[in-house]
Parts: sequence; structure tokens; C-alpha cells
Amino acid sequence: MASIRQRHTFIVHTQFRDTADTLNLSKHKLALNDVPGTRQDRLIVTEDHLKERSILQAVDNVRIEIVSQENFAHIAPFSRQLAWGTHINVVPTEIFNWNGFCKWIQSSVNSDIACIGQESFIEVPYGYYLYSPHTDSSQLLAYIENNYSDAQQDIVAEVEEANTANYISLSMNKNSTDKKTSGRLIAEAYWYYGRWTKTVKAGGPDHRVEVGLLGKIADDPQGELTYGGILAVIGENEQFVPTLFDFAPRHRSVYQPAVYYPDFRQPYGLHPKHLTTVLGDISPPRKKITVLDVGGENDEIDVSEATTSCGLYGYYVLPNFIFVDKYQVSDLADAKAGGIKRVVGIWGETDLEIPVWMVEKWGSTMLLELIPPEQPLRPGIMQQLDIEIPMHSRYEVPKWNTTVVKHDMPWPTLFWACNGSAESEMTTSPFDSNGLGHEYLFDPGTMFYYLHPNQTISNPVNKTYLVTNLNIPVVPLETYKYVQPWTVIVILLGCMWIFYKAFLGFRRDGGIRNAPGVKPDQDKLEKKGPKTE
Repeated sequence: MASIRQRHTFIVHTQFRDTADTLNLSKHKLALNDVPGTRQDRLIVTEDHLKERSILQAVDNVRIEIVSQENFAHIAPFSRQLAWGTHINVVPTEIFNWNGFCKWIQSSVNSDIACIGQESFIEVPYGYYLYSPHTDSSQLLAYIENNYSDAQQDIVAEVEEANTANYISLSMNKNSTDKKTSGRLIAEAYWYYGRWTKTVKAGGPDHRVEVGLLGKIADDPQGELTYGGILAVIGENEQFVPTLFDFAPRHRSVYQPAVYYPDFRQPYGLHPKHLTTVLGDISPPRKKITVLDVGGENDEIDVSEATTSCGLYGYYVLPNFIFVDKYQVSDLADAKAGGIKRVVGIWGETDLEIPVWMVEKWGSTMLLELIPPEQPLRPGIMQQLDIEIPMHSRYEVPKWNTTVVKHDMPWPTLFWACNGSAESEMTTSPFDSNGLGHEYLFDPGTMFYYLHPNQTISNPVNKTYLVTNLNIPVVPLETYKYVQPWTVIVILLGCMWIFYKAFLGFRRDGGIRNAPGVKPDQDKLEKKGPKTE
């Protein structure tokens, strides 16, 4: 078995036609010309071929993901959604070296990530988690290509092409139930759409290169996906091999039209309210059944039967400039207010008092179970759900020539979590992605149906990025030359006022009060007594 397996998968669109003009397969290469569709590249490296063996062998599970800010479509079977930025999840062993791991992160992933040791990570139920707003994947791609790319490939071209991907990941799971990937390093890149013109060359010794062009044949909303198409191992096949297979996906998008968009209510202030509005058919994933329409003109109609084992959830990533009061959110859940049914958990920085420059970790994360609207009798009924969460911004470092500090906050991820197939059935998928993150907060075998973010509603000017803007009030530094002297003046005036009032009281009382043991002046007492006629 090859130590490195490289796979290029294209989910082709309906307008694609397999002709000699678009595909040219020879023994040592495959030429693609203007092939439209979704693309995923996957690289699997066996443990004996690892470059950073001392670091990666000291973890049970690690996953590094870099997600673009762009609102890209998640085409099946690549439906997993995640907030933009860099996500680093790790389950360490007892011999894990945190300092060495952070040095590797900064040298191989992104040198701008603030990672100095275990104190940089927040502790979550499955391990440790670090989030960074950086979306530049060039350093990680260069590391992958320089260490694991085949010598016959054009490394510079591969890195430049992969740097346009919407999603990049590097992971290794020693406890995976999938024997094909357990304990192996996996690198993935995903492009939601493109028209692909490229040449895929055969790999060298111990390096297998596969290419697949697939299309969706059937889709059971609560069951399996069926794909068919053609495959080829470059260097072995001179003709494509037809294929047809099905699998139970772990991640998929909701089928009914439901979109959401978040924003902060204005004015922002230091205690902004985060509002997420969901519009559309907000009902659990459905499986269509056909019933007779006795009273209507049609003989039959489609009615959707909703599954009863699903819950609606919201997963929030909160950088260090914003936080929630866990007791305040729990009170809302107890009152079933704000669209919140239950607080599953809040992990990370929740201290109410410290300013932003004293926060040690990157921030916090929160998982909420939400209250969906009542299920309509028929599918396609428009509904609205408002999820309002009180948040609190931290005191910012004063700035020059401004009264606000601008921050970008990632959108939450909204999804239905449903009881699904057995875990062993899901891992049979060649596209299975069980990343450390919100998936690990649920039982194995859970299926996730993601709602669609719609940025054009909340921000019609910026139609590209899933960014919520927050302006936090701050004291401008140029006012300090006025604030400091006026503060001293006000304090002195206050002191003078106190002394003045004390002096008036002194005169009214007739001077200093007698000390203990000293007889009072009888004349003064008589003068202070009540007047008599």
C-alpha cells in the first residue's frame, strides 16, 4: 500500500459532458479542460511517513481548519459548516509537549497565531480548542506541499491553486473507527465551485494519485446519498472505470428553504444584543410521503413527515472582545425567552470584569439548543425565529483619533442535530468528516442538517463575507491631555467643598468639641440653650 494517497474529486454539474475535449486520460497524466463543478483534494499520509512524528504521535486527535470569510456554498457531500477563521482542536496524551506544539503551529500553520502553550487554549469537553481570526492558508499549504507533495508535481503551482480554496484542513485521529484513515495524517482542500483546467500527473514510487468525476444520482433526505461517475488511478488506468456507490452522510444541508442572518441591535454600547433572525420553513428535516387529497382537485399531494428525534442548535464562537454572562443566558433559557431552550455549555473566558488586554485566552464558545416555531401542517410555510442573546463587550485599550474600536465577529452556525445511522455506517463514506468541534459535543452517529446563512439580507453592500461588525466605544487618547488636568481640578474642588462644609459646621458648633474629661464652658452652653421670655 502506498505511503501517500492523493485524491482529486470533482462533483460535476449537470451541464458537464464527458468528451475528448474536456477529459484526456493517458498512462501518465490526466488533462482536464474547463470542467465545471465542486472540487475536493485529499492527501492521506501513513504514520511511518510523517515529518513531525514527535509532535503528532503525542496526540490522540488533532484537527487544524482554515475557513474563508466568504459565504461559499456547501455542496453535498461536503456540507459541513464552520465559522470563518483558523480552528485548532487537540486531544493530547500524557507526553504531549504544549510549547513544542505551539512552535510547530507558528512555523507551519500561521506565525501570527497567538499560541504560547496550554494557557492559549480553552478547555472543552473533548479536549482543547484555539480559535484565531486569521484566514491566510498559504503557510500551511506550503508546509503540506514541501513535506508531502510528490517530486513530479509543480509545488509552486499547487500551492497557488490551493490558496484559492474555501476550506483547508490538516488532521489526524488515532481513535477513528475507519481503519483506512485511523492514525494517518489527512490534508484536505475544498472549492465550492470552479471551471477546472489542469493536468494531474502520476505520482512517483509509493505515491498513489486518484481522480474521480462524480454526480449525485439519488438523495434520501434522512438516509443515504447515491453517487455515480468515473474513476482513474493515474499511472495505472488508461481508461476510466465506472463507479456507483451510496453512503450515509454525517453532514448535509436542510432541504427546505430556510436562511438566517445575525447582527447586533443598535446602538451597540458596551452591552450589545446579538440578534439572529431565521426566515423560511424552519422545521425539522423531513421525509416526503404521499397521501390522498380527498377534498381537493388533485388526486395526490406530498406531505412531509418530520422526524421526532431532532433538535435545533446554535454554535457560537466569541472572540475575546465579546462575552456572555452564563447566568444571564441560563435565566433566559429557564424562562424560554430569546428563542433559547437550553444552554448546552459555555466554555472559555467568561470573567465579567477584566478588560480585553488582560484576557489570557482567545475567547469562548457556546452551544445553545433553540426553540423552533411550531411545525406547520404542510411544508413550505414561511416562518420567523428570532434568537436574541445579551452580550457584553470588554473595555478596550484607548486609541488615538477615534471613539470606537471596530471588530469582526464570525457568524454562528445553526443546524438540526438528529439521531442518525450507526457510526460505523457513516465512516464508510469516502467523504466523511468528523472534525473536532461541535460534532464531538453530540453522540456518535448524530446527523447534522445545516441552515443556510444569507448575508445579502443583513448587509446588502458587502455580499461576499459572513462578518458581523461591532463598534465598541473607547476613550480617545488625545483627550487625555484635557482629562487628566480636569480630573485633578474636579478632585481639588471636591476637597475644597468638603473642607468648606466642615468649616461651616465647626463655626455652628462653636469651635472644637471638648475632649473627654474637660468641663464644657457653661457660658457657651447657656448661650446655646433655648431662649426664654
